[in-house]
Amino acid sequence: MKPAHLFVLVALFIVGSTTLQSCFTDHIQPTDVRAQLQQVSDSLYQHFNAKWKIEKNKGGFFLQVNSPAGSNLVSSNIEPGVQRDSHYRIASLSKIFTAAAIMLLQQEGKLVITDFIPAYLPATPAYDIPYKDKITIKQLLQHRAGVFDVTNQDIPTTVNQPYAGKRYGEYIRDDLKQDTHTFTFDELVGVVAQNKLSNFSPGTTFGYSNTGYNLLGKIIEKASGMSYSDFIRTRFLEPLRLTNTYNVWQGTDTRMKDPFVGSYLYVPGTSPTSTFEDNMSIHVTEGDMVSSPADITKWIELLLTGKAGITPQTVSMMEEMQVADVSHGVYGLGLTFNDGLGYGHDGAHLSYISTLRYNPATKTTVLMVATLFKTGNTPEASYTDFLELAYGVRNTALRAAQIATK
Repeated sequence: MKPAHLFVLVALFIVGSTTLQSCFTDHIQPTDVRAQLQQVSDSLYQHFNAKWKIEKNKGGFFLQVNSPAGSNLVSSNIEPGVQRDSHYRIASLSKIFTAAAIMLLQQEGKLVITDFIPAYLPATPAYDIPYKDKITIKQLLQHRAGVFDVTNQDIPTTVNQPYAGKRYGEYIRDDLKQDTHTFTFDELVGVVAQNKLSNFSPGTTFGYSNTGYNLLGKIIEKASGMSYSDFIRTRFLEPLRLTNTYNVWQGTDTRMKDPFVGSYLYVPGTSPTSTFEDNMSIHVTEGDMVSSPADITKWIELLLTGKAGITPQTVSMMEEMQVADVSHGVYGLGLTFNDGLGYGHDGAHLSYISTLRYNPATKTTVLMVATLFKTGNTPEASYTDFLELAYGVRNTALRAAQIATK
């Protein structure tokens, strides 16, 4: 199994626990806030450097904190240092945009989230998925629709397909050698429909599904009359002047715009591999977007304060949490929540690990990002390493929020 694909085994976690155990010790604290933030970032780097022997400038961490007292951006083992306009892959933070788009369309009377999805999807075989008549738009937003996740689940060996027993994306890119293939909603959802795949009856439990968000993308297109990427661009990115944020939907668009923050994969016995170039078309709506520290923190602040075109009443609906699973804690409509941090989302894509939160009580935003990952000799070892890194990122975000709000 290729190292990049081994990472998929752990990426589904998406950093979701609601409790944290601190494994990093801050020493004598400087009094300057920026210096304290630099110290907690460096502490995280030093911890993993001791374990993984991170090479100079080949994977590190960056931290952006905005509060009423000011804004600070620090980085560790990334040279030159990360800038406010430096691009990076935000992974599942993209889901916040998708959820906001659905809620904006509801505000405008173009859909109702409690409606069943067939009213907003093409009446074609590609969308004839199991339980379609019982799935609501809201359940898709909440990951409670039971939609089989083509991105993160192996296709069952029982189906009569050449990709049985594999990830569909790996089959296309590796087996068929179509590495820059442009994946589409029709194609990805069509795999679910054609093979009658489902995880559970809608509304019965929580099950994280990127394919569920692909369905939301198609619903956005049907309700708005424009492509998903155009809707996000014209309704959010351009009006809010998020000039360093964009969707990636073409399979050939593998390299981020300059300047960007590189990412690196560490595999035992080999030199670090750069991972910042990738085909992101399979992740449209759920993990394809590129942003910057300044843009993504501005976005979450504007959205959750009712200044991104979504009314405060609609924001309150997005913030209504339900118990999810052990990995995700609680989940609302494209948002999660943690005490001390606030509302936001987490993301994981080789090799970018992100936590983004806005706390309305303290008016403080924290973005913490790792730009590296290390695989182990077994999938279990890789998963353990990922959990430690993910919790480290989250724990450092919490510590940064505490520093900013003293």
